[in-house]
Amino acid sequence: MRTALSILTLVFMTINSNANATGSFTEEIISIKTRNGNEQSGVLSRSHETTNPKKLVLLVSGNPSVTRPRFDENGKITTRQNGNFLVRSRHYLLSPQVITLLLDCRSDFDSACPDDYQASAERAQDIEDLVAEIRRRFTSVSEVWAVSTSRGTITTAGLLKHKETSYTGIIHTAGTYGIAISQGVDFGPYKTPQFIFHHKHDPCRYTFHRDAARLSEKWGISLVTVSGGSGFKGDACQAFTQHGFAGREEKVSLAIRNLVETGVIEKNEID
Repeated sequence: MRTALSILTLVFMTINSNANATGSFTEEIISIKTRNGNEQSGVLSRSHETTNPKKLVLLVSGNPSVTRPRFDENGKITTRQNGNFLVRSRHYLLSPQVITLLLDCRSDFDSACPDDYQASAERAQDIEDLVAEIRRRFTSVSEVWAVSTSRGTITTAGLLKHKETSYTGIIHTAGTYGIAISQGVDFGPYKTPQFIFHHKHDPCRYTFHRDAARLSEKWGISLVTVSGGSGFKGDACQAFTQHGFAGREEKVSLAIRNLVETGVIEKNEID
């Protein structure tokens, strides 16, 4: 019987260097062959100051959760979901100790990442096999966290159900908790620490703050409530309303980074 590592194949790896307000960073597109012969890809981001990272943070974007990363004409990585909260904010999460992996959906799902697949043991295994490749390259990584937003919360709930012991902590942001539960995945009872970041005035009908508060109370999940913001535009459930933390991206992302670095929520409100 072949081991998981013998099944994996590194399909391509390219380096992209860039800089922004958070400092200089390097990005690579990593892709493996999955156990059913498709591909699972992700964008690995790390600060130029990073040599021996301790913490890997998986990022799961919202609907349609298909990022399909590629290099543009300027040599920078672009995706189909550049506006998504976690995609556009991922560099705020980087530090000398923290690297991130922005997940794509598996290659056989091109238009949307199906809810039933996101909730499945197969999805959890595809992700774990990609993580194994990252950990093979960065043997210093001792903790793996996962952060989702919106419909990507189905995936993080699935990780809890199928691979709970693989994760140090799970963070849900602006989550579609009811949709996840309808797919047979729930948010407790689990021993792995969970955290919720949710805007007080999230206008999306699938992600009202009251739903986050009820979930927090039911399972004892720490809740961070976000208020304020700016530049709101577009549909209520899209990326540039309170649902996507528009105007609060940096504050929310830095709070998430601090949580990953310390394991503790600094404050339960962000304004």
